[in-house]
Amino acid sequence: MLKKGILLVNRIEENFRNQLLINSGIQRSCEVSDLNYLKNSFIPKKDWRLITDSEFKKIVTNNFSNPFHKTIAIGNIPKDIVSTIRKLELSNCNSLFDIDSTLRSKEKSITELNNKLEIFLGTKSSIPKFRFHRITKGQPNHETTTFHFINKEFVRYTGLHIDESRIFTPYSAYKSDNRISINISEESRYLFYVNLSLRQISNLIKNTEITASNIVEKFFEQNPNYPIIRLEIKPYQYYIAPTDNFIHDGSTLGNKKHDITIVYTGIFDKY
Repeated sequence: MLKKGILLVNRIEENFRNQLLINSGIQRSCEVSDLNYLKNSFIPKKDWRLITDSEFKKIVTNNFSNPFHKTIAIGNIPKDIVSTIRKLELSNCNSLFDIDSTLRSKEKSITELNNKLEIFLGTKSSIPKFRFHRITKGQPNHETTTFHFINKEFVRYTGLHIDESRIFTPYSAYKSDNRISINISEESRYLFYVNLSLRQISNLIKNTEITASNIVEKFFEQNPNYPIIRLEIKPYQYYIAPTDNFIHDGSTLGNKKHDITIVYTGIFDKY
């Protein structure tokens, strides 16, 4: 059932294929998870396996000029940035609440990191156009990581979803910016995704009106066995992705330490 769509560019090279797994589709979160999910949300099945040669050819590309709205990329950040991140000593934080105070106490290292990131990110954007979005902090050992606060109090996890950084339709989502997410944790994190653009998904859904708000639910209701890809993002690796234009989520399942990422949004078209 796997089709060719959103393509993955590899910039890490060594043992890259070992960071890719695939499964047989989705399951409703309410039926299998202890986390508190939004209604009608979905998570991947856990029957992960290595990808075949034919699947690899549908997922990965060597075309570094592939349009950014149809491309995911993975790579390593430069070693000098890694050394600066280590100066922050975030591994010493005992809770998520300690992270912000630790960052505030490391003003010199933060300034150094910002300057180095500006230079590095400039090599990933031809315009250049990008801006700091946020530092995300997540719990370990969670099936999926994206959540919303309901009434500023109750947490609800979204499951597999699309971002909505602006107002768009499934046919105009490709006009959105993309983003870069840098894993500064001590453990790997994982990107779950469907390798189809929203335009492709819209064309697969039958007998219903499709909007940005219902496209995920309608697609999975009609295609529950469409494979989900799991991409491992190791410590100090980045991924670039058009998160408005494809279904995805993060995961920290199996981890023991906090998940921390630096996120910038903009136009990242030099993978």
